[in-house]
Amino acid sequence: MAAAARPYWTGFLKLSLVTISVRLYTATTERERIHFHQIHEPSGERIRMQTTVPGIGPVDRSEIVKGYEYEKGHYVTIEPDDLKKLKLETTDTIDIVEFVDDLDPIYFAAPYYLVPDGSVAEEGYRVIREALQQTGKVAVGQVVINGRERVIAIRPCENGLLGNALLFQDEIRNPEDFFNSIPDEAVDEDQLAIMEQIIKRKTRKFEPEKFHDHYQEAVKQLVEEKLEGKLPAKAPERHSAQVINLMEALKKSLAAEDQDDEQEQAPAPPAARKPARAKAAPAKAAKPTDKAPAAEPVAKPAARAAAPRSQRSLLLPVDGGRGKGSRARPAPAPAAEVAEEPKRAEPAKRRKRA
Repeated sequence: MAAAARPYWTGFLKLSLVTISVRLYTATTERERIHFHQIHEPSGERIRMQTTVPGIGPVDRSEIVKGYEYEKGHYVTIEPDDLKKLKLETTDTIDIVEFVDDLDPIYFAAPYYLVPDGSVAEEGYRVIREALQQTGKVAVGQVVINGRERVIAIRPCENGLLGNALLFQDEIRNPEDFFNSIPDEAVDEDQLAIMEQIIKRKTRKFEPEKFHDHYQEAVKQLVEEKLEGKLPAKAPERHSAQVINLMEALKKSLAAEDQDDEQEQAPAPPAARKPARAKAAPAKAAKPTDKAPAAEPVAKPAARAAAPRSQRSLLLPVDGGRGKGSRARPAPAPAAEVAEEPKRAEPAKRRKRA
């Protein structure tokens, strides 16, 4: 836990006759978010909001109390001591009243980390956590947080417990007010089949780290460019998406998914194979020497003629051709070449007689 983290609420977690001390910490943070202030452009100074009363002017905050408007322009004031007298059991206790299998996500509000407060509370805390894990249930209770009584759902989270504040039923708008205008008609079977294929191919395990707030990243980049004295680029034109033919759009979407799948399954480009081919080139060029007998792998004239010019230096004798003496004593040739040798030597004898 971070040293700077401060509990949002401290109290007790009560289940039947079991009561343990707990602390609530907010599970979310906006530390990495960019926040703007209102600035007076001519002076560059920050705008300060003052508490004022019409006809009186600025007033001190110590003179401000809460009030409820029961008629237009008429209020009944509520003192802080009046609220303290409203002592409810849920003011400092999370009272678990029932367990459920699941909850509609529409009721979820702010998440909190629920941790034991002290070593004495750890035993009962672990028992509740393990019982929720093994039964797969969600505990539901009520608690007063920040001046409001809230319903809270508690479920296991890694090695601890996660509490989600829930909205009351009267805080949820009636969905029929928004969806009644949508006609209840049968959909096209072919369109439905293509859409189901698209959903199937895009179904995978949720990995939240893959998602980024691109708007926040763009705002950060804009701030950095402003600090460097750069002017922001012209905003791109935005065009509203228009679906002219639903079936055509579905087919194109499915084809795009096929292309993405092929790219993911395609092997990597053979960039790493190029060095291996370069090394294999000398071996291919030296094949003529491999066909010669083991007794004379180098001295065959035919082998030197068949070799490429770039490889002739690799086929020289070990002596390096330093003198004619090394060439005057060739290794014994095969029978076919021995038969041709007198024909080559005969012109030399005739020259001597002449």
